Amino acid sequence: MESADPAVHPRPTGRPEAWHRLGAGGFLRDVVLGSSDGLVAVLAFVAGVSATLGARRTILLAGLAEMFAGSASMGLGAFLGSKSEREFYQRELAREKAEIVEMPDEEREEIRQIYQKKGFSGGELEMVVDRITENKDRWLRVMMHEELGFAQRTQTSPIRSGIAMAVAYIVGAAVPILPYVFLEGPAAFGLSIAVTLGVLFAVGAVKAQLTQRAWWRAGLEMSVAGGLGTLVCYLIAKGIARL
Repeated sequence: MESADPAVHPRPTGRPEAWHRLGAGGFLRDVVLGSSDGLVAVLAFVAGVSATLGARRTILLAGLAEMFAGSASMGLGAFLGSKSEREFYQRELAREKAEIVEMPDEEREEIRQIYQKKGFSGGELEMVVDRITENKDRWLRVMMHEELGFAQRTQTSPIRSGIAMAVAYIVGAAVPILPYVFLEGPAAFGLSIAVTLGVLFAVGAVKAQLTQRAWWRAGLEMSVAGGLGTLVCYLIAKGIARL
């Protein structure tokens, strides 16, 4: 059995590490990014359209078109990005595995240098090097993490990532559009802004779980960013309409 030596296998010390081990960190990241992008992008879009077009049906159709186009774009981007990341990881894994077999002395020296920089020396350093390199799987994992900065268990499925991003975008984008289903004119626009900024605050608070920041600060930043984006788009659209 492998040792639970913390120098080789750091123990999880908190909830965020548990998310990473289960691959939930990447999934939550996709959901947060997708929903926040949907909220901000469609609110800003609706603001611009509302500034130039007064018909509720036109605003609804334009908002829905942007929602589905943005969802497809975000989902495809997440899929391709995750797929490229996984392919790169597999290529580096194969290269590192070959180097351990073909040039073990050089790779062993790399392990020694890595842990020497961590403060190990003398017999203690050699014991750590021996412990790691006596098992090729462990050796490979340490090299991938310490030398290349990879963490295999944080990777998510490209399909799962794409679907999560696309669905989250639609959910987020639906928020600023919904008021126009029941209201029109300034009332719909005002409610759309109020509800969307409130949801953005909630999304920012959830995002704080990933960044380990104060939830209220992250929520406030998201709301302010969304509000500024909406204001800029509204003013630009107003200016263009006057040309």
